[in-house]
Amino acid sequence: MKTKLFYGWWIVAATNIICMFGYGTWLYSFGVFFKPMSEEFGWTRAMTSGAYALRSVEGGVASPVVGWAVDKYGARLLVIIGAVVAGGAFCLMPLIESLMGFYLVYGILLSAGMSAMLYLPAWTVIAKWFRRRLSLALAILSVGAGFGGIICAPLAALMISRYGWRSAFVAMGIFIWVLVIPLAFVIKERPEDMGLAPDGDPPLPADIQVSHTAAAAASNHDHGDYTLKEALTSSAFWFLSLAFFFQGLAHATVTVHTVPALTDAGIAPERAAISIGLLTLVSILGRLSFGYLGDIFNKRYLFMVSYSMMGCGMLVLMNAKTMGMVWLFLFLFGVGFGGNIPLMPAIRADYFGRKALGKIQGFMNPVMMLAGATGPILAGHLFDTTGSYRQAFLLIGLLTFLAAVVIFFARPVRRAV
Repeated sequence: MKTKLFYGWWIVAATNIICMFGYGTWLYSFGVFFKPMSEEFGWTRAMTSGAYALRSVEGGVASPVVGWAVDKYGARLLVIIGAVVAGGAFCLMPLIESLMGFYLVYGILLSAGMSAMLYLPAWTVIAKWFRRRLSLALAILSVGAGFGGIICAPLAALMISRYGWRSAFVAMGIFIWVLVIPLAFVIKERPEDMGLAPDGDPPLPADIQVSHTAAAAASNHDHGDYTLKEALTSSAFWFLSLAFFFQGLAHATVTVHTVPALTDAGIAPERAAISIGLLTLVSILGRLSFGYLGDIFNKRYLFMVSYSMMGCGMLVLMNAKTMGMVWLFLFLFGVGFGGNIPLMPAIRADYFGRKALGKIQGFMNPVMMLAGATGPILAGHLFDTTGSYRQAFLLIGLLTFLAAVVIFFARPVRRAV
């Protein structure tokens, strides 16, 4: 007898595609539009980069609101609203005539739409559909964003070369509307609403559901459903936040400064530029492997491994002068960084439950956004004062190793009931 595919996997597939083309058009294609726009308007590179920094700040501000709205109104509605806003912002881009207009449309309006459309709603709804296989489900979700950079950036470059950057933005906006809004209707908030149980397990008879819920809350895997206030007053929340902050410093620094650092070391500009795309590709190996292992082993220990790999990668990058060293950096940092992407929402669901997960994740995400704005600025300042990236990469690498120590102490605290 043929077994019917659990509906939760359809939600994983739909949100995977949404994140693939959301991050692909918004995040990974930013650099493709960078030079055509800065050259046409006469903006400096620092001025043009301001939209990227503003994107991180806006994401940190919006996350608590998005998290609250996901818990109150559901992931599907947030994704639809986000798609409408993001698609509209893309279509408004040809109308900008000033740097302030660029900041408002790209850095604020588009970023607000994407914040409502992408990971936070997807993480929250998937955590309601999976328990035993949550890490694997989140790993599959995260692969989409990795492929998004590989697919969308070259397509954006092709459209710009043939039709100009204005037409390319409009095409991306229409594409977001046509693709994301229909896919949003695949999303169902809870398996119980369809007469199903998490992971596709057989639904429990009504008379034992209450006792089963109590038993699950008492298990080591599920420590009960925290409220936002309870999560904010727990040590685990702040240990996790600190570890995620150190990790975010490393990722943002590598994203912005790897190419100039490699060219300074004598690596050809073409090869240095390709390294960022390869880093995203290599990260897929880490996303899938650590996501699979996260359902088997203690996630804290897996984080320690992934952070240690990232730290080693930073030390290799600090001394990279040959392509052999670059390949080693790409493997260590790419696999390590990719590994913690599915583990982050999975460990939050394990520690704090599902009921207020959107709000809890929304209040933790600003830590990542702060790191995204701080890391590149810190590394750039150290370069400006020393004339080299060595101190910056050494410091960021050591902080990433410190993240491995911090995450060890992020033990779950049983909720008082």
